[in-house]
Amino acid sequence: MIIPMKEIVKRTADELNAPQPDFSMVPGVKINKKIIKLKLKDIFVDDKKGNTAREHGTDPEAVETLSKSLSKGWDSTEYLPAVREKSGDDGYKYELIYGFNREEALENLYGDEFEMWFTLIDCNESGLYDIRLIENEGLPKRTNKESDIKYTIIQKIDNGDLKKDVDSIKDYLDRCLFFRSQESKDRIVKMVEEAANLNVSVDQYTESKAKRWSKNYCKTNYDFGGSLVNGKHTFLCKQGSAYRTYHRMMRRYLETGNPCQVVFHVGSPTPKKTIIEKRKDTMKEWLAGIDNLKKLGCNTSFMEVAGFLPQVRGKDEYHSLIQVK
Repeated sequence: MIIPMKEIVKRTADELNAPQPDFSMVPGVKINKKIIKLKLKDIFVDDKKGNTAREHGTDPEAVETLSKSLSKGWDSTEYLPAVREKSGDDGYKYELIYGFNREEALENLYGDEFEMWFTLIDCNESGLYDIRLIENEGLPKRTNKESDIKYTIIQKIDNGDLKKDVDSIKDYLDRCLFFRSQESKDRIVKMVEEAANLNVSVDQYTESKAKRWSKNYCKTNYDFGGSLVNGKHTFLCKQGSAYRTYHRMMRRYLETGNPCQVVFHVGSPTPKKTIIEKRKDTMKEWLAGIDNLKKLGCNTSFMEVAGFLPQVRGKDEYHSLIQVK
């Protein structure tokens, strides 16, 4: 049954009757039989460490597809997203376990004040990796890619939760991914052998994820979509979309007279282009456009570049924007 999203919070837990996931194959995991209702803003979503089951974090294309689906309602036959209790003094009582794309899609659609039902799970760090891997494997909206599974295994090896040998890796795959073909498992083992500890992960952003980064990690409270940040209208711009941002800046400046700034992010690296090269290309494209506007007699003094979002885990500093010259 499809439940309109604005109606879902009005349902009781018994009325919702959400299916319970099964993680009995993961040692030490306990699932609370009672689901809980939380506002999205009250859940810690760790984009710095990232979804441990996704090599490149949330996928903007998958989030957009889910947004279209969720705008029609929630399929009551699907598992709810899940959280676990969180310790620490950062103001969050719960941390998202799985449902990263779904959480981001809901935040894009309805904002962080939106209330949603969640499954409450008790697990340690090692169990967290296993749960995310198993849950993604059974979710038809975006099945695990072999590179995502490789990424999870490498993290478990690095954390000391899995031995760095072929037999241990094969046993782990057989236990957690019992429906996956043997051919796929063999490819994954080979990928892990080749990757070893050379794994590099790159975050991709939507506006909600960028706002979450600012809230959780950045010294400056950035907002986007033309909102004022330190007296400047701030816009988020992905590589290749500069022309739209010029227009948005001009329109906002004419409306208010306040200066504008842009925060960039780029696509994943390719064999021909690193993240650093993509950032430099983005700056080159931006400055070329500014130069053309000046040649046409336009005032561009109100248009500034604030920097680039941090994207390379383990290399970029996540507490501030990256400056590129």
